[in-house]
Amino acid sequence: MLPAKVHVEAIDLLLASITLTMGKEGSRASFFFGPQGSSIWERQIGIDIYYHFVRLDLAALHVRGNGPSYLKALPLIEIRSKLQTFIREHFSCIGDLVVGATEERPLNDWIPEKEKRRLALKLATSSLFMPTNDLSVFPLVPVLVRKSFKSDQFFFSSPEQENAFLLDEQLARQFDTTYFPPQIGFKGQIRKPGAWLGVYSPDYRAALKTRSSILGALALTALPKHRHMVSERQMFGGRCTISQKEITYSYEKTHTPPCMYDIQITDIDVDWMTILSEKLRTADKEATRQLKALEYYFRAWPLSPEERFPILCMALDAIFGDANNATQAVVDGVNKALDGAASERQMRDILKLRGSVIHGGAPDVYDSSKYPKYCRKYGCDPIRDLELVVSACLRKTVFLDELREHSDPNGELIERARAEGRLAPKVNAVSILNPQL
Repeated sequence: MLPAKVHVEAIDLLLASITLTMGKEGSRASFFFGPQGSSIWERQIGIDIYYHFVRLDLAALHVRGNGPSYLKALPLIEIRSKLQTFIREHFSCIGDLVVGATEERPLNDWIPEKEKRRLALKLATSSLFMPTNDLSVFPLVPVLVRKSFKSDQFFFSSPEQENAFLLDEQLARQFDTTYFPPQIGFKGQIRKPGAWLGVYSPDYRAALKTRSSILGALALTALPKHRHMVSERQMFGGRCTISQKEITYSYEKTHTPPCMYDIQITDIDVDWMTILSEKLRTADKEATRQLKALEYYFRAWPLSPEERFPILCMALDAIFGDANNATQAVVDGVNKALDGAASERQMRDILKLRGSVIHGGAPDVYDSSKYPKYCRKYGCDPIRDLELVVSACLRKTVFLDELREHSDPNGELIERARAEGRLAPKVNAVSILNPQL
């Protein structure tokens, strides 16, 4: 069996960062090693090696960029630490050559190719490149699950349903999923979630990024007029990660804004969740861009309008952006995605306003001279128009129109009030998506 190119290159870069002498910038690492798979007390051979961290960072960057996708969520210093742990655990592959050697060159210059291949094969099957998935569950407050959803990437479940975390029977008995933290016998403050989002990932930080993309999609299901309408309800965040070795908790920021109306997950959401799960599984170049766009949309969700504007611009760039022709690429992308339904002239004016905000002309979108010009020219708010375009493009491009906005929870009351003459008839608002009005 031959190791893959990515593993061979990673080992070469890793060994290039190690010498047996301190040199000008070496940092000593001392440890004991023994036969492959030996326990700590069986490792009786001591060794001193020296890491050169600029070169070690190059190895970490290579692994981060070419290894499993979860590594992109980890800080470089942690990947560097994982590589050092790998060297300690598998030093026996080169130990006979290194102990007693007087070479001052980096190890990659004189370790034979045979031993390098052995290390590369070990790296290919290590937990770094073949990790096991843990389950991270996130408590959601303004979300109700009427129809649970499960895939191999994530799930939504109700706190009241049996075995809400979808664990094996013995492990499930340790949890009371109607509370957070959910572990039975927890002595601290507990809260009641409205729903659970579970994400399968090798690292909880990667799970947090996946959570962001999923909840960015969930935000699209709310009506525009309700999406940023908030209440005074008490919110809480946090996560519980369940691995083979331990159960850990932490209290991150809240996962959603305090929405005025609960987002209810029902049968109509199954199709778009299935599509999203497939994109998370494949994570090819196109899917990765779309997941990043959803993550930007998630970040914009709880912000005020002026703070949302630049983040929403980034969401558009994530889907359609081209570093060599940014404005035209976005205009063309929006036009293609929406079949020409959006006004190209207005889109260009929004992108000019984006240029003012992102490139230092105005720290606040309201400070830009282009903002009132847009309002006077088109009779509508460019921030709202941008939100409509981004939402429509995400639904069309990422979900192929399978993600539909939920109905208005007050719809029947509103229609009754209109029928009785207590409310003015519905008037279509002028916007970038219906510029003819």
